[in-house]
Amino acid sequence: MFDIREYLKRSKLFADTDQAVLDQVASRMQTVVYETGVTIFNEGETGDKMFVLTSGEASVVKEMGWGKRELRRMGPGEVFGEMALITLAKRTATVRTLARTECLQLHQQDFQDLMNRDPHFAQCVARSQAKRLQDSDERTVQDLLQSYQLLMFAVAKLADSRDPETGAHLTRTRSYCALLAEHLSRHTKYQSMIHPGFIQSIYDVSPLHDIGKVAIKDYILLKPGKLTEDEYEIMKTHAVRGAETIQAVEQRKDLEIFRMAYRICRFHHEKWNGTGYPDKLAGEAIPIEARIMALADVYDALLSKRVYKPPMSYQATREEIQRCAGTFFDPEMTQVMLDHIDEFEDVHKKNQES
Repeated sequence: MFDIREYLKRSKLFADTDQAVLDQVASRMQTVVYETGVTIFNEGETGDKMFVLTSGEASVVKEMGWGKRELRRMGPGEVFGEMALITLAKRTATVRTLARTECLQLHQQDFQDLMNRDPHFAQCVARSQAKRLQDSDERTVQDLLQSYQLLMFAVAKLADSRDPETGAHLTRTRSYCALLAEHLSRHTKYQSMIHPGFIQSIYDVSPLHDIGKVAIKDYILLKPGKLTEDEYEIMKTHAVRGAETIQAVEQRKDLEIFRMAYRICRFHHEKWNGTGYPDKLAGEAIPIEARIMALADVYDALLSKRVYKPPMSYQATREEIQRCAGTFFDPEMTQVMLDHIDEFEDVHKKNQES
């Protein structure tokens, strides 16, 4: 027989509270049963209760911009949603049952009643919250990181705005990159190279892939027809110019996210068979993030209208991507994309406008 008090102590909110406090909390909890496939709460909802999962299984899912990701699975003994008792905070993820699941729940009103009635209870909770505040520096760092992420996208968007035909290209390609990386992380060949941090980073920095185009003159960048050979050679320099810009930042702050941005900028026009630019790299000598970016970039370009071509259909785009596997693109990576092509098409359909 489980001891609810032991479960409660697994929560940061109650970890430092004494037995008497835990007894009071346990006495106010009510049993609720959810059938398979039921959403306990949705990301973004204002919370008003916490839960202790006593039987069954539930999935924690978060919207990541490129799609939903399962963060973890919960089983008996898991405590979740407790910060809603303190702040009525919005849920940061969705929790959905994977089997018939039983939970004990504590409503925020009952929690507040305990706080108001028992000074000792309130003191214990306050002490626990004070300990949590020691982690505030980490949260501040996360807030700053989010600000930098938004800034990077804004800079990329500014560079991209010089081309009136790109539309939601940046939004779509960053989503394609993250979606492809997500699937590759479960592939035996790539899983050792791709981790959750990699996926988030490629989502954040992939919009910078064409930032070097700010150095290209308008008469070439915005030319309504086919470029001459000389003009095309100038256009190709955007890969190096973008990489040099990122490298200047990296020299001041040596972080992996900037190194990834550099590799994407410089190498996303390299081809699997060595005929790309600027360095004519071939095969796995091309960094994995650049191989992912190349697929995402060309996939979106094929589906997009340009002054020199109409958009291709989804079927024709699939066929062209397949045709280029092993010449332009990493063949195994291409197959992973094609195996999940419906998901990429969904991203494109949902992001038609900038």
